[in-house]
Amino acid sequence: MCLDACQYVPHLPTRLDELGVDFAAFSGHKMLGPTGVGVLWGREELLEAMPPWLGGGGMILNVTLDGFLPAALPAKFEAGTPPIAEIIGLAAAVDYLDALGMEAVREHEVSITAYAMRTLTERFGDTLTIHGPAEPAMRGGVLSLALEGVHPHDLSQVLDEHAVCVRPGHHCAKPLMQVLGVGATARASFYVYNDDADVDALADALADAASFFSF
Repeated sequence: MCLDACQYVPHLPTRLDELGVDFAAFSGHKMLGPTGVGVLWGREELLEAMPPWLGGGGMILNVTLDGFLPAALPAKFEAGTPPIAEIIGLAAAVDYLDALGMEAVREHEVSITAYAMRTLTERFGDTLTIHGPAEPAMRGGVLSLALEGVHPHDLSQVLDEHAVCVRPGHHCAKPLMQVLGVGATARASFYVYNDDADVDALADALADAASFFSF
């Protein structure tokens, strides 16, 4: 069992060894680090039993005419030159989040999500749908939005003109889109670098979008 923890690790205190999974993976760019680098965690006994899947410098302990002996973990799976700069950047991101405290990160997300849901509901009522649980503590710092009568791609283009960046599309979750009965949503995301002023900017941009599409 391999757990995709990309959307979890950057937001909550995590002990992978307590989750009961065999492997877990998460990416660097979701947690303030560089792109192109991530982490694969695995149970030691399974990693020991697995053969290396790439060969090259760094993962070799000994070579003979008949074969080779791989190095000990984790070098066994680290063939060739690693992405050194990206790994240093990821370590810096981990240190930064550790200094903030993951409990504080989660508290901030819940707070700003609550403010966003309250603000958008008060300003737009039923003309704006916020998919997902109504309780901020039951969700992450992400709002999937549907403004009545406006396609998410059109909405994102108008918001972009107000320097508000959202992502339109199915967000790698087409089965969920089918359950929701929509082809796409516009997704606004909040993290440690956002504050209530960003929520207000989103609300103002949505109001201009509603005005632009004449309702």
